[in-house]
Amino acid sequence: MIKQTVSIIIPSYNRAHLLPKVIPSYVQDRVCEIIIVDDKSTDNTKEVVKNLKKEFPIIQYFKSEKKIRQTGAKNIGIRMAKGDYCYFGDDDSVLKKGSIESLVNNAVLYPNSIIAARHIYMKEDESLDELLLDLDVSEYKDLKKIYDKKTMNLDLSRRYSKVIEIPFCTYCFLIPSSIAKTNFFNEGFVKTCFREETDYVMQLCKKGLKVYLDCNSLSVDLPRSISKGGIYSVGHISRHLGEVYNE
Repeated sequence: MIKQTVSIIIPSYNRAHLLPKVIPSYVQDRVCEIIIVDDKSTDNTKEVVKNLKKEFPIIQYFKSEKKIRQTGAKNIGIRMAKGDYCYFGDDDSVLKKGSIESLVNNAVLYPNSIIAARHIYMKEDESLDELLLDLDVSEYKDLKKIYDKKTMNLDLSRRYSKVIEIPFCTYCFLIPSSIAKTNFFNEGFVKTCFREETDYVMQLCKKGLKVYLDCNSLSVDLPRSISKGGIYSVGHISRHLGEVYNE
């Protein structure tokens, strides 16, 4: 039986200092390629990726000659993808071991759906190794523990013992490439492209797709103190105005 493969898509901007820590976590079973789309970085991202590629030949690299932001970068990644599935990662997030295998297994159980990974923000005083052990399992009672309908906020930090259907998800999710290649991200977002993944997922939900949370998978966002670059390259006021506009 031929195993289905996954193309990891990671937009990146001025995160050369984080890539050596982040990228190896995406080298997992089922992953056939890691596509890094460089949104015109001004640091040494190109050289860092070149060195990483020596150790991990599955890395593919594309550098844009103009600013395309996250949505444009993800669309390029979709067009480049050769795997059966696309998984959208981030250049400041570390992926728990075995997450991709678990996501694919659930994608088989729930075909033509969006399979979301859990997502947490690491605090300054927390240990990444301990977070990635992901030992605590909670009892699932109802969706209210995950989704606040009034604010449209999701809390995907808790691990439950079952797959849960949710109304939408954050940036880290798996989708069949056949669907991704006929449904691209809206490139009309500005500044930080705040909510661009929510918009993308909800547009697909309007077409009938469902979203399932795979509680065994986990993406950990590194603390902001080291996550320089990316959206934090945009000034605070400009970033806030962009978020309001996109919202």
